[in-house]
Amino acid sequence: MEIKKRFAVAVSLVLFSVIPFAFGQKKSSGASDALASDSFVQGLLCYRDKAWTDAAVFLRQAAECEEYSMDSTWYMIIMSLVYSENFSSAVNDCDYFISLYPESRLLPSVEYQRGRALHSAGQNDRAVMALASFCNEYPDSGMYSSALYWIAECFYEDYDYETARSLYERIVSDFPESTKRSDAEFKLYLITQRDREQKLLYLLKMTGEEYLSSRENYERELRTMQSEDLAELKKQLRIANSRIKELEGNVSAPSPSFSAVRAEFSEPDISAFSGNVENEEMYSLKEKAALIQKLLDEKYGGK
Repeated sequence: MEIKKRFAVAVSLVLFSVIPFAFGQKKSSGASDALASDSFVQGLLCYRDKAWTDAAVFLRQAAECEEYSMDSTWYMIIMSLVYSENFSSAVNDCDYFISLYPESRLLPSVEYQRGRALHSAGQNDRAVMALASFCNEYPDSGMYSSALYWIAECFYEDYDYETARSLYERIVSDFPESTKRSDAEFKLYLITQRDREQKLLYLLKMTGEEYLSSRENYERELRTMQSEDLAELKKQLRIANSRIKELEGNVSAPSPSFSAVRAEFSEPDISAFSGNVENEEMYSLKEKAALIQKLLDEKYGGK
């Protein structure tokens, strides 16, 4: 009798310890799903509002749930990382995306962003390989000229100005409607200015010979060049800042409701990400404006 009593007590203890645990697990799972849903919606709203860092955090939390771990979610995570300038993480997530979604319609965009992020992370050799592969694989892509531009930027950054020049010239001549045309023209201008400076330095060494008879002539030509350079840099800065304001004005619309955002992003659709063209243009323009301001500060004391 005593043995039966002890057995009953033991069974009761086991049941009372297991049943709450089972219910607790079920409740926890439901809470986890709700958290993922909330994170997904919050991530979409942050993405719409261009709160890139928060968007990446919320969307990554949502992607931990199988229901929200889809190619469109990971693409938005990648874009959020690119625009928040977390390039190393963007490259890692691009690699993850490529391995997980080899048939996705978003794959070309991800491969392009991977090359761009590699360049921005300072890995120019890998960036050239990635972007050249993109150009070979997607010759009809609307991002082809942009990929060429970033390849040119890799060479420009590594001081291979002649190779960079040939690529910039190709963008200007072959892709007149490209969003990168004005950037390519500006870089061609900078390369031309550099060539002029190199020529003047050479002429200075040749003072007294037929190319330049005196230091005064050299200084006069230098002042003329600097005056033209200053005027052109100020013009380019005005144009860039004006376009940045225009683009920022285009995205000042009020945030949509949760249900509206979820409806738009309920199925992976590349058309849902068309706004990234303007985002990239704004990103490039801000880089350009920063470069121009740096040149003005270094050469002309911020005049």
